[in-house]
Amino acid sequence: MKHFAVIGNPIAHSLSPIMHQAAIQDLQLDAIYTRKKLSKESFDQEITDLLLSDLDGFNVTIPFKERILPYLDEVDSFAKKCGAVNTVVRRQNKWIGYNTDGRGFLEGLTEKRPLKDSDHVLIIGAGGASKGIYLALKEAYNGEVTVANRTLSKAEEMLEPRSKDRAITLTEAANKLSQFTIIIQTTAVGLNPENSDLPLALDLLSPGTLVSDIIYNPFETHFLQEAKKRGAITQNGLAMFVNQGALAFKLWTGENPNRAVMRQAVLDSFEEE
Repeated sequence: MKHFAVIGNPIAHSLSPIMHQAAIQDLQLDAIYTRKKLSKESFDQEITDLLLSDLDGFNVTIPFKERILPYLDEVDSFAKKCGAVNTVVRRQNKWIGYNTDGRGFLEGLTEKRPLKDSDHVLIIGAGGASKGIYLALKEAYNGEVTVANRTLSKAEEMLEPRSKDRAITLTEAANKLSQFTIIIQTTAVGLNPENSDLPLALDLLSPGTLVSDIIYNPFETHFLQEAKKRGAITQNGLAMFVNQGALAFKLWTGENPNRAVMRQAVLDSFEEE
């Protein structure tokens, strides 16, 4: 039996096991998918033990997408460019890292509407997922991308050399919000539904702006609720979650899972709560 998992901290909120088990069952594969919480303080020892276990592959989520890199035998060129890995595959006793976040996000975004070179895109945050999204955007269109982050230097490090893209502070982004046609929220702000904090103020948001939050649980973050009140077209992280998961599933098994089945499993889990 194949054994796949997702690692992170926190991890209890992850619906990856529900989604991947649905795909496994649909394809009648001899496999299981579990979740594993790793300690931030003891990560070095725990990840070493994990890589010596019987796992065949795993997903990586917050906050280990960058910390996992030194422990892998090989890293795919796109993931290396991202500086972050969200999917790990065991092949011939070697652990190989990939990043399906960016391409998964892009596939989901185009479900709302196609990207246009005239779009002005704002990415909020400069963590593990944001770099993959940024690079996938750069592959897909020639428009301008702005990255806003609490630590400006980290946003600057994300940008492609010699690009026309910009790094700005969160305050500056809030003051220029009306200039953007697509806004992508990639930070962990919003994971706790009891916390009403926003990554930045939305007072200057233009109606009709496409606003995406890569968080899928809770289903609608406070950020998306506030954006919707201001006339934005909103999208939560479900499309990205399903698409990146399907790309990871193919890397592990060689099979193309039914994305509609994966999506419905996630939606059903929300209805059961």
